Amino acid sequence: MASKKVLSIHGHPDDGEQFAGGTLQLLKKAGYGITIAALTDGACGSHTQTAEEIIAIRLKEAREAAALIGANYVNLGIRDGSIEYNLENTRKLVKLIREINPEIIITHPTDDYMTDHSHTGRLVLWAIPEAGHKNFQADTNASAIERLPYTYHTDPQGLTFANGQISRVDTIVDISDVIEQKLKAFATHKSQMGLLFQSETQNGEPSAARKTRRWAITRGEQVRIEYGEGFNQQLHAEYPRKNILIDLIPGKVYTL
Repeated sequence: MASKKVLSIHGHPDDGEQFAGGTLQLLKKAGYGITIAALTDGACGSHTQTAEEIIAIRLKEAREAAALIGANYVNLGIRDGSIEYNLENTRKLVKLIREINPEIIITHPTDDYMTDHSHTGRLVLWAIPEAGHKNFQADTNASAIERLPYTYHTDPQGLTFANGQISRVDTIVDISDVIEQKLKAFATHKSQMGLLFQSETQNGEPSAARKTRRWAITRGEQVRIEYGEGFNQQLHAEYPRKNILIDLIPGKVYTL
């Protein structure tokens, strides 16, 4: 049987905190073990440093950020910007899923501006059923999982899908009590705070963190709370239908 574990699978080393950091903290408080996994090494996270230099920096930052949430951190070592939707990467995820055996998986949506994000979301959906097929080959001695985990897709980058509209979600988690801890963990990825945005701060908060705060405000406004994180539960075929977050984080979960 799956244990009380959450596996948060994302494309890049800072994605777990940015897209699901508040919910992960709430699940940690609910007694769940948390693992944050990044598929890529983060090599494209600098315009000035070599790949080897920024990979080492981002690994250190990712471990520190995960520790603030109380999570373990795993990196699958795929080169940043190079996640392919293929069998090799699916086997890597099957290995990870079997070894963690999570009750809950959180990952990217399959529609996202960042191809590394959308391919991650698609690969997770490929890997989950195969993780339960004992004859599907993966480089691990861990047994096949016995049931599909509860699976949730985060918001896309910028909260928008390809049509430019705010993405629709079916679940919003109230992270108002942990928003500052979430942003602190995200801002621990210091190398990324000024990469795509100027690194100026306002009241000590980097611009990338302010953007992430705005996303949380947008989701919160939908259900009249201060800060929220949005998710869509995966409900294809054999995936469990119950929204387990309602039970695990009582009073903090809104369904739309």
